[in-house]
Amino acid sequence: MRKYWGLFAVLALLAAPAFAQEKPGNVARVFVTQVKPGMTKQYEEGRKRHMDWHRKQNDSWSWHVYLVITGEAGGQYLAVTENHHWKDFDTWDAKMAAADEADGTANMEPYTAGGSSSFYKYLADVSQPQTSTIPARMAEVIHFMVRPDKEADFSLLIKKIDDAIKKTNWPVNYSWYELMNGGEQPHFVLVIPHENWASMAEPEVSFPAMLEKAFGRLEAGAILEGFGKTIKSQSSEMLQYRPELSYRPTAK
Repeated sequence: MRKYWGLFAVLALLAAPAFAQEKPGNVARVFVTQVKPGMTKQYEEGRKRHMDWHRKQNDSWSWHVYLVITGEAGGQYLAVTENHHWKDFDTWDAKMAAADEADGTANMEPYTAGGSSSFYKYLADVSQPQTSTIPARMAEVIHFMVRPDKEADFSLLIKKIDDAIKKTNWPVNYSWYELMNGGEQPHFVLVIPHENWASMAEPEVSFPAMLEKAFGRLEAGAILEGFGKTIKSQSSEMLQYRPELSYRPTAK
């Protein structure tokens, strides 16, 4: 199955001031890079130089870089920029794209074997993200390829699951994304932040038990059965955040 990665981070919704202020956007762009065998060190040094270029340009966008450490895509790198409106990409392209491509070509392309990019929409109404704006050390990413005729059902069910989690105060943070462009659709992505491997252990109250607590046995069973019927395929991987390869604009 062709895979696309999205990751992930927190969108902090701003309270509206007296005068209208545009809220952060919900669009993320993900760049996936495959490194040539034996060229990891050279690529990472080139990535550091490229991020220093972003710093020197006073780029206002953050660029978070992750290494895929499990699954079929192991060894690939993701560069993620998020919290944007669609129109922001026009503005950034006009101002930065040509120079960014030139610097990236000089510093990273000699060590790469290919890549791709895609756009995702953050689904705030069914997410419970971490409060920190700094990404967690790791991210568990679960991809759901949904049956085209079941997309509406899938969206309703993840809303019910989100309601159950918040109703029961189940101790987990998560963010949902939907692929908008750049791969097979419908494709939804669940991102769960982790600070260590120990946090991968199942909570004391299991997921089915949490649903039953929220809705009762019959409805919980119907949700689980219905959810399974909406999915064509499912896969997962773990990402490791690489802050030394990332860029965050200096706070002013």
